[in-house]
Amino acid sequence: MPWDLAFPPTRRAVLLERENRFAVRARGEAGELRLHLPNSGRLRFLRPGLELRYLPKENPRTAGRVLLARDGADWVLLDSRYAEAALPALLGRLGYRFLRAQPRVGESRFDALVEVGGRAVPLEMKSATHVEDGVACFPDAPSARAVRHLEGLARAGGVLVFAVLHPRGRAFAPCRFDPRFAEALARAAREGVRVHAARAELSPAGLRWAETLPVYFSP
Repeated sequence: MPWDLAFPPTRRAVLLERENRFAVRARGEAGELRLHLPNSGRLRFLRPGLELRYLPKENPRTAGRVLLARDGADWVLLDSRYAEAALPALLGRLGYRFLRAQPRVGESRFDALVEVGGRAVPLEMKSATHVEDGVACFPDAPSARAVRHLEGLARAGGVLVFAVLHPRGRAFAPCRFDPRFAEALARAAREGVRVHAARAELSPAGLRWAETLPVYFSP
């Protein structure tokens, strides 16, 4: 089965340590290097010895950008830009028609504008990489920005999609780490926001949307 999105060529490295929210030290084929980490979540599965795949890009601060990390036998996508790039392939399966990317609605910018029942409404995608006992959750740290997006979607009658980017996720629920988001999610659903979750299959070759998942509204 073809990939919904093919990844560009990557290089292999082994994680040495996470320096901070946005950088890791790793060992590549030519020795030690510093890589940009495009995911500020807690990412509790990141530990020394994990295999990484990164997109090389020489600049004064880092040697590239982490794309994937291998958690046991499973690849986890850490760069949500690629989930967003594969969003149009998912929308048709969810029953929406993609109109355009990055619309501004009110004071917020969303990931897509889609058609629902003849109306154009905003759609936001949130990436979930944290999994506990088979349940993927978001956010894995408090996020005032995510709460604002929910409030904007509720005002506009929009759509919310959780992209589960860790293959062991078999359902979705809001994380216990941010009670405000859990409350806002339940309230948005009551006010008409359509909420979906979809799991991605991943490898260094690409991303494929595998299945939609049940969504629960309490941690």
